Amino acid sequence: MKKVLITGGSSGVGLALSKLFAADGYHIIWVAKFTEEMEAAAALLRTTFPNVLIDFKEEDLSKIESSKEVYKWIKDKFDFIDVLVNNAGFGTYGFINETEMEKEVTMIQLNVTTVYLLTKLFLKDMLERDSGKILNVSSGVSFNPVPKMAIYAATKAFVRQMSESIYYELKQMRTKVTITALCPSAIKNTDFQKEAEMKNVTTFDGLFATTAEEVAKDAYIGMNQGKRLVLTGVKYRIGAKLNKITPAFITQYAIEKEMKIKEQNKN
Repeated sequence: MKKVLITGGSSGVGLALSKLFAADGYHIIWVAKFTEEMEAAAALLRTTFPNVLIDFKEEDLSKIESSKEVYKWIKDKFDFIDVLVNNAGFGTYGFINETEMEKEVTMIQLNVTTVYLLTKLFLKDMLERDSGKILNVSSGVSFNPVPKMAIYAATKAFVRQMSESIYYELKQMRTKVTITALCPSAIKNTDFQKEAEMKNVTTFDGLFATTAEEVAKDAYIGMNQGKRLVLTGVKYRIGAKLNKITPAFITQYAIEKEMKIKEQNKN
């Protein structure tokens, strides 16, 4: 039975991906911050896939030592994994002088350092076996400057750049191991919007807004095809192509308009 490790797998895109892996008979392994959430998610998953095998470990992945602890746990208990999905992450919203420094440092640790470490640790084993897949969740905001999400966008740019660069390294190595960067647009049915304090930001109601289920479906197909980059949703993929030929000042205007707070209805 193939095994997949999904960080943040018990909610949002991670849970949507878990359903697809479960449908294909994978042993699901989650690492997330709260045991109660994973227990509830496991019970939900078993209602559709009663025979699914699920293991999980409570771990705060924003801690510097957590990645090596997860790696050791996997090696000791499962020997190896076939797929790694680096999905855990969060964002912040606001002008750089207004956002909390400590929260952003934690975000950099989770979104960047943890993704790097887990990729580095598990990729080595995959290369030794000449088998395995890695899916790293980046974001559509990794392609352009994004006011009020400067640090979050920077973390996701790192993930995309690292993943795409490693993709070409793997090509040069002529290995069967693949790595895919996932770049979704704004996802409107996850906790990200609430956690990033973006409740009234227009982008989640915008033309390119997507759902966790659509993101997971596109990601799963792209990962299994060994794609370098996956952009989620037909509308967003069309928009990305148009972005390449659109003058930069127009693109930047559109981004800034999308990131504004919606005006509240007046009584």
